[in-house]
Amino acid sequence: MKAREKNIKVFNEDVKQNAGYVYTSDKLYSAKIATAKQTEELTKFIAKYFSKDIKIIDIGCGDGKYTIDLFKSFSPALIVGTDPASDAINIAKGRIKGSYKGKVFFKVGNIYDIDKLFKKGQFDLAIIRGVLHHLYEPQKAIKAVSKVFPIVIVNEANGYNPILKVIEKVSPYHIEHEEKSYWPPTLHHWFRKQGYNKIEENYFGIVPYFFPENLTRLFKSIEPFFENIPILNRIYCACNNILYQKNG
Repeated sequence: MKAREKNIKVFNEDVKQNAGYVYTSDKLYSAKIATAKQTEELTKFIAKYFSKDIKIIDIGCGDGKYTIDLFKSFSPALIVGTDPASDAINIAKGRIKGSYKGKVFFKVGNIYDIDKLFKKGQFDLAIIRGVLHHLYEPQKAIKAVSKVFPIVIVNEANGYNPILKVIEKVSPYHIEHEEKSYWPPTLHHWFRKQGYNKIEENYFGIVPYFFPENLTRLFKSIEPFFENIPILNRIYCACNNILYQKNG
């Protein structure tokens, strides 16, 4: 299937200009803090339901930075990252160090065609981190995923967050990368249509990717307050993790 998204080309250009994605660099303190929080919460989510002998596929792995981070934090038996941005995958392959060989792999591939690239039973868990809000046809992507992966963890920009909605409309970066967060009940509906049940979700993080360092430190200090109040976390948190499992 030919993807409508133009952001694949944009992400490849990011790699050429920055030797990786803008937000995976440790040069941006706010991005470092925000994405480390995502990996931390994702790791806790996985550890709650799975043992370390699982095989994971990371769909939309980008330049591989967060795939490697997840491998280091959870140590699964195997993790394979796939992404349509070929230049990003080349960078990802360069991140595989000696101790990761045989346990971490990267492959070019589009989520829309994921059912043609992999087979049922190859993986115990599929992770879709920060991908769906870049897609124009997320339902087609979810349908393809549903054909081969019975258990999925989705990490997404929180579509309830009104501040995020504004950023997506006015930020040149977000516009260029075609970001458009979806309302969580809509995501749940799309997954239900493909036979999934929602097992759990949680909302976390209030630090934006591109933010002054002093404000990042302030936001990080008050983050637990917003995360621990049910109504506030849905309005102000930037991300949510959702675990979906196929019926039966």
